[in-house]
Amino acid sequence: MSVSGPYRWGVVGAAAVALLLGAGPAGAATGTLYVDRGSSACANTGSGTLDQPFCTIGAAAAKVTAGQTVQVAAGTYPEAVTVGASGTSSAPITFTAAPGATVTVSGQANGFALSGRSWVTIADFSVTRTTSYGIAVSDSSHITLSGNHVSYAGQPASGLTKSGVRLSNVTDSTVTANTVDHNTNYGIYFVAGSTRNTVRGNEMFSNAQGYQRAASGIRFYSSPGNTAIANRSHDNEDSGMEFDVSSGNSLVLDNVTYHNGDHGIDDRESPGQRLIGNTVYKNVTSGINVEGTSTGAMLANNLAVDNGIASPRTHSNVRVESGSTAGTTLDYDQMFLSVVDTMVIWDSQAYGSLSALRAATGQEAHGLQADPAWIDRAGGDFHLRAGSPAIDSANSGVSGEPSTDADGNGRFDDPATLNSGAGPRLYDDRGAFEFQSGPPADRPPAAALSVTPASGSAPVDVTADASASFDDDATPIATYAFDWGDGTTAVPPQSSPTAGHTYTAAGTYTVTVTVTDTGGLTSTMTASVQVTGPPADAAPAAALSVTPSSGTFDLAVTANASASTDTDATPIASYAFDFGDGSPIVGPQAGAAAPHTYTATGTYTVTVTVTDSGGQSSLATAQVTVTDAPPVAVLNVNSTSIPVGATLTADASRSSDTDRTGIAGYTFDFGDGSPAVGPQSQPTATHVYKTTGTVTVKVTVRDTAGLTSTAQRKVRVTKR
Repeated sequence: MSVSGPYRWGVVGAAAVALLLGAGPAGAATGTLYVDRGSSACANTGSGTLDQPFCTIGAAAAKVTAGQTVQVAAGTYPEAVTVGASGTSSAPITFTAAPGATVTVSGQANGFALSGRSWVTIADFSVTRTTSYGIAVSDSSHITLSGNHVSYAGQPASGLTKSGVRLSNVTDSTVTANTVDHNTNYGIYFVAGSTRNTVRGNEMFSNAQGYQRAASGIRFYSSPGNTAIANRSHDNEDSGMEFDVSSGNSLVLDNVTYHNGDHGIDDRESPGQRLIGNTVYKNVTSGINVEGTSTGAMLANNLAVDNGIASPRTHSNVRVESGSTAGTTLDYDQMFLSVVDTMVIWDSQAYGSLSALRAATGQEAHGLQADPAWIDRAGGDFHLRAGSPAIDSANSGVSGEPSTDADGNGRFDDPATLNSGAGPRLYDDRGAFEFQSGPPADRPPAAALSVTPASGSAPVDVTADASASFDDDATPIATYAFDWGDGTTAVPPQSSPTAGHTYTAAGTYTVTVTVTDTGGLTSTMTASVQVTGPPADAAPAAALSVTPSSGTFDLAVTANASASTDTDATPIASYAFDFGDGSPIVGPQAGAAAPHTYTATGTYTVTVTVTDSGGQSSLATAQVTVTDAPPVAVLNVNSTSIPVGATLTADASRSSDTDRTGIAGYTFDFGDGSPAVGPQSQPTATHVYKTTGTVTVKVTVRDTAGLTSTAQRKVRVTKR
């Protein structure tokens, strides 16, 4: 079975991808982080450059910041990628396969997991054979999932089934141009109040639990106010699309659902739905089902054929059960049965034809009961053949009816068909596809624009890039013209999609690109640039160290301010040092260091004044403590054992004081209770002991600053 089918399902999605990936960052990190597990130079500890890429996507996911793109080279990556950061509206984070590369993320719990994130895009990956959800998003907003192929999530056993893509409490997000198949639960699943999301241009098929009928292609549960447009959902175990329990007020538009095991589109307990322009074929039960108090529904311009034939459950192309008729309207739908069965059910009453319904209820006043003449219904091609009664017969005035069809083609007034439609255009077609007679009309290009950087201080150089613009019809893009929005001369039409400009003044500017194709059709896109004035000059950040920070006087120190910084446009110009002892200030000077000698004791505050070239200055301080060293006392005696009556000589002459406060005096204590000798200037003293015993002889040496130290000796006095 073809994954993409015969239609241009990728048109809307590809456009979205191009526009999203072209969006430039603003006020955030820029550039690309590269991942290539096949590179011999890869390293998860590096910075993810092209020359040394990361080996794993997870390593890049741990380091990516707003405005950056993670580009992954071809290969199979057996990992679960947890996105660890958010982008911003002007600087999204993008994870994408490298151009032309097939990147498979496989074998772990999830391929990608995002929780509490915003402004993140996951694009063009193959996520397969995960044990849990292929892509899991929770409590997030402004997430884009685009161009991914998600398959074989979970196991077909009770408690192990998993959806391919699951979005829980997710808002303002886009799921576009993905293929989701062979998962063991819902293909794409919105739950827990997810709202204001758009699901566009996806294909879901062959999703099944396997042991019970439960897996639908897309399911919304307790998730109101979403848009599902131009999706293709077929061959799923349960319904093609399902809106269940408080999932109302959604727009369900231009979808194709066929060969599903339950309904094509199922709306249960979800009031206020708009079901418009859908093509619904040969689903097992009723094609479009509205039940369980799903009041206020509007069905219009749908094509429903051969649904519920010989069904084991509900029959009919369209079913509105008794609790859902209040405020619900049916009109401009076209239905057909190739065999006799129930055409439509209204208020739980079955009708075999639209005329019988119309006569009984007034519904489907403009409904048609006719074969829509699809090109190849068996092969899944639901485009209209020439002469189809669906051509030029829809109501373009219904709320939500678009000006283009599921292929992105504009509405076409077939000259061979009499217009029988209603609304501002009388020629819209019923169903998902607009009949195109002859070559399709030329369409304007789709312009895309990014400006990098999107913010900065004047003067700021920017580059405008419109290379993501595209035109996929017969008249390709010819020129790009850029208007910078600041009154300067615009860049005239040129073949290059990029242009550069310098903003010299502060302001918010709108850059406009005009893209013109070879048929002369144009489209424009804008981007904003925020320019601030040059930043005010900031004073330098002064820093100071003094080495050593303490010592005795005549202390030589070095004050060093080299750690001072000034990161703006006015760098450091000079340093001035005040050593805090009354000595002259050193500087201002260009050198960041200065020596000094302290000659007196005390605690001093050293101050450096750092001045930049703009005259701004700042201070830093450090303290130095200068002390006086005491003398070193040394004591010798003429004998350590003398008899009573002999003379002991105590000698402190080897004491010293090497600084400027020399020794002033000596005091001797002979340890026998006799009076001390001194203080005296002489370093020696004598004494005669009168009694025996062991005594301690001590000398106290004092310097001129009053600092002292002592030394002592033991002496034994004996009998004669």
